[in-house]
Amino acid sequence: MKKSLTVLLLSAMLASGASVFAQAPAASTTLSMRGTIDAYDASSRTLSLATSSGTVRFPVAATARISQGGHKVDAAQLQKLTGNHATVRYTESDGTKIVESVHVFGK
Repeated sequence: MKKSLTVLLLSAMLASGASVFAQAPAASTTLSMRGTIDAYDASSRTLSLATSSGTVRFPVAATARISQGGHKVDAAQLQKLTGNHATVRYTESDGTKIVESVHVFGK
């Protein structure tokens, strides 16, 4: 009986101690950036946006919303929209940026 109680208490201590060392998942932050569409690679779903700070490359999520002039645009059309101004809304978590939406403006 004493041995069972000791094992039970030791198990409970180990279980509660393990949660102290567990790390919470990193919180993602939603940001936006404006620039000019420099390129879009459909095979890797990567958008290059030229900004005043340089060119930034973003992976575009399959669920990303893309629009031009209030109309939905397919991601493959981004290749034809190089040179247009755009606002990119993306999440960043652990240094990884992923596009949630792209709003394309005129040139």
